[in-house]
Amino acid sequence: MRSSPRLLARALPLVIAGGLAVSWLDGQEPPVFTPFTDRSEVSAVLVAVTVKDSHGAPVATLKRDKFRLFVDDIEFPIRSFAREAVLPLSLAFVLDISGSMEGRRLRRADEVILEFLRQRGRDDEFSLITFGADEVARRLPFGTDPSLLPRILESLHGFGTTALYDTLTATPQIMRGARNPRRAVLLMTDGVDTASKVSPAEAQNVLEGMQDPLYAFGIEPPPPEPGQETYESLLSRLAEASGGRYIKVGDVAELPLLGRELRRELATRYIITFEPSGVGTVKWRRLRVVVEGPYKVIAREGYRGTLP
Repeated sequence: MRSSPRLLARALPLVIAGGLAVSWLDGQEPPVFTPFTDRSEVSAVLVAVTVKDSHGAPVATLKRDKFRLFVDDIEFPIRSFAREAVLPLSLAFVLDISGSMEGRRLRRADEVILEFLRQRGRDDEFSLITFGADEVARRLPFGTDPSLLPRILESLHGFGTTALYDTLTATPQIMRGARNPRRAVLLMTDGVDTASKVSPAEAQNVLEGMQDPLYAFGIEPPPPEPGQETYESLLSRLAEASGGRYIKVGDVAELPLLGRELRRELATRYIITFEPSGVGTVKWRRLRVVVEGPYKVIAREGYRGTLP
């Protein structure tokens, strides 16, 4: 079976992915997907930037003149700049409901989602996607009443295999229907992929083209196997490709606390948006954001298109 203010609104690219049977559960016929093929230029590039001090605490009070934007090592002026705290949020939860997540792992993941629900702003919106047993299901589409989430979560049980890389390949399409310029994808998984048809490299290829950062919670990750890349290293590489980050959950009891810390971090990011010029070659462009001061900067690594 086979399983993609006004300037910000145009920032999402079309991405097509494959690997799983998809049951979107939103009143539509399940679409048929093919392997990732779309390599067209995006109409606008959205860069969510997290700035942390030397102690790892988010810094949320910087002004535009502290930021510099480089594309292929060429500096460009920043014309569209905003702090996330003043923008409504579109947040997609991507939840692993395979057999290895059954029980306390799944219940703690539910707590994280419900905490975001309790703290939501007036115009915030949520989507819930689950994956497991060879199926990706859109349980709650964007635009649906989020108060349905507790009942949906109560009905979920862990079962079957995990096709993590296939699901990540479909992640850009998971944001379909999102209305807000401030966006993120929150993945919760134990990281054990047992059924994907695509490779980690193919998943990374898709995530590098995402406009929306992926934050991956690795819940009690398995020990490394000799001679193989660890799941932690892999999830970290995949999350960073999108401008997000990997968050290790060594003990599942820590998951709600780590979720609260991420919620605060999402309110402290900065949004830089620019348009490719459309002149020149459409290709992968390396992107770098520099902030004046002794800070750590987390942002997406690049985009496919022309220079600004």
